[in-house]
Amino acid sequence: MAGRLVSEINAKSAAALTRLARQLDGMDPYLDSASARGEWTTREVLAHLLGDPGWDPLAALKTFAHRDLPTIDVTVGTVVMTAERRTMTAKQFVDAIERRRQKVVAYLDTLPEGELTGRKARIPFFKQFMGTDEIPLHVYAGALLDNHWNDHAGQLAKIRTANGLPEAP
Repeated sequence: MAGRLVSEINAKSAAALTRLARQLDGMDPYLDSASARGEWTTREVLAHLLGDPGWDPLAALKTFAHRDLPTIDVTVGTVVMTAERRTMTAKQFVDAIERRRQKVVAYLDTLPEGELTGRKARIPFFKQFMGTDEIPLHVYAGALLDNHWNDHAGQLAKIRTANGLPEAP
């Protein structure tokens, strides 16, 4: 049974994914549209959320440690578009994102709460808004699956509006 932290990450990430999916309702014809010139398209936002091809969030999470902290460099604002991603539907993107979410939550669920709070990594990008670059495992997982996804759901809402679609329910 999931502990409090994992239950919270699971609930918040499920809600964030639901919000993303709602923004994508009816958006398949607009996957290659942006809210304004120079902004990311819907497809680019979704490709960004999947990360670089071959990136494995579980591998990153497994490096978190109690001492001799690994450094995780977060590259902000990148999109890697593959041939597969160029042809994916909104549902295929959401399904791929959900599979990733399920794997991360399942892994976190194997760890005792002390591991979630005690294992850390140095993530320089986080220092600007967290005041430290020593980030606990559960905080990173929450940022990855909740905050990040909700930020981009807002971006998708702007694309919906720019394309004349009603506000998502």
